[in-house]
Amino acid sequence: MKKIEVLGLQNIPEIKAGNDLPGIVVNCAADQAGGIKDKDIVVLTSKIVSKALGLTKKMSDVRPGKKALAISRKTGKDSKWVQMVFDAGHKILAIIPIKGLVKQHIMNVSGDHEAGDELCEHEQAVLITLSREGRIHTCDAGIDGSNHPAGIVSFLPADPDEAAARIRQKIQQLTGKTVAVILADTEMIPFGTMDFAVGSAGIEPRAKQFASPDNFGRPKFGGIDLTAYELCSASALVFGQTSAGIPVAIIRGYDYQVSEDENIANTIWAQAGSADVVGVVKESLQATAYAFGLKHRLLLKIASWFV
Repeated sequence: MKKIEVLGLQNIPEIKAGNDLPGIVVNCAADQAGGIKDKDIVVLTSKIVSKALGLTKKMSDVRPGKKALAISRKTGKDSKWVQMVFDAGHKILAIIPIKGLVKQHIMNVSGDHEAGDELCEHEQAVLITLSREGRIHTCDAGIDGSNHPAGIVSFLPADPDEAAARIRQKIQQLTGKTVAVILADTEMIPFGTMDFAVGSAGIEPRAKQFASPDNFGRPKFGGIDLTAYELCSASALVFGQTSAGIPVAIIRGYDYQVSEDENIANTIWAQAGSADVVGVVKESLQATAYAFGLKHRLLLKIASWFV
């Protein structure tokens, strides 16, 4: 029997700026998980890392600029929230209004329709953004106001991989054990949300089994599993998304490849320039055209000329 355990630490205290987060994790793991073991994977919500690093801001201190105010007028999105996205160094790639079918889908999974409706009306839209480092965020640049006092929000670390590496180094110093560390954040995907890895250290975050033989000896078109994302999704089952109060999980029994060099930024994110991305989009539009009738083929061909 093959077994992997996901242990949610329920004794993590409220984290504040300046707290020794690695020390707290080690102490809490000693109380609830029998201590840190060799080859454990420590998965932390990015929010508690942001809290420990003091990456928080009062919304009352935000002064929206002209561009943020213009976007707010057009979309209904809070102008201060839009300005914080710009202040974090992100570009807005797309704005998804929360109305019509999107709101209907959200409300279908709300346990409190009155609160859900109020929240949708307050948010109005979701911003898909691109960071300076080339990371795409599907939910307001990772800025988060949940599980904070009213009017306080937190920001992702500028380099989540570096933050993960520092936490890993300290945990290993305290315990003498080899561990991996992953930072998780919630992102939107079609029809819902999932926890994705935004930073990692000590683990190959992506499987390298493309073209490996299947059970019949044929090379398989697959095997590039985003294991860091899968581990975050498993951890999310104990994290919860609202008031569960479990911001740290230990995954035990997963046989991962230790890596001192690979992380989320240099492994999962494609290393490509803007010209490469444009080329992929253009080729995709042209190839897709062959699957449609003449009218659609012409439209897709024309669209590819403007990319």
